[in-house]
Amino acid sequence: MPEAVTETGSREIYTSLEDVIQAPLIERLKASLSVERIATYLTAAGFNPDRALRLYLWNAAVGEAFHLPVQAVEVALRNAINRAVSAQFGPDWWKSSAFLREADRERKADIETATNRIRSKNKPLITPQMVATLTFGFWTGILQPRYNPPLWGAQLRPSFPNLPLDKSRYDLSDAAKRVADLRNRIWHHEPIFRMDLLAEFGATMKLLGWVCPVTAEWIRPHCRVPALVRQKP
Repeated sequence: MPEAVTETGSREIYTSLEDVIQAPLIERLKASLSVERIATYLTAAGFNPDRALRLYLWNAAVGEAFHLPVQAVEVALRNAINRAVSAQFGPDWWKSSAFLREADRERKADIETATNRIRSKNKPLITPQMVATLTFGFWTGILQPRYNPPLWGAQLRPSFPNLPLDKSRYDLSDAAKRVADLRNRIWHHEPIFRMDLLAEFGATMKLLGWVCPVTAEWIRPHCRVPALVRQKP
């Protein structure tokens, strides 16, 4: 079998001439991508450098493809929750004393952070800016049990009219956390190739359908996730 010499002078055996050609590239990439990150893909690829690099590129491509459905969920969900809290606590709910009495410490800190960011950009401190600036984590946090009686007791069905009758705030919260976890893995450039990505895509689209079925049907034909999943190296 062909051999290649590493930077340390040791010899490594590869299974094909193509592997020998790719080996120097993967060695050079270790400096920018880190040894640990490269090792994750090498291990998954059976220590085939060419396949490891193709897997890395595929992981990035499928993560990029998830941007459309995840973005749609995040925007639709935050707008639905904004309608709920506005109906319950007024249009400026984020500075309402009634809302802030119910809010947990993390949500209050999120509002303070968003306020500072808006001011630092010299933008108007108004509800649309607040909604756009608050993180996905803030909105999923509003679905926690502590907000069930004061907010969701009255606003769940009006704000989420397409939520199936056999589903509750708990199901909505669980689905939102799942999408948020996937989003965070992708946004932080973590490997997602070991996940059941078709199941994750299905869960994302199901949540979007609960929030706004029109949006779900609109973007579905434009989603590239299923096609890319079938191309996994």
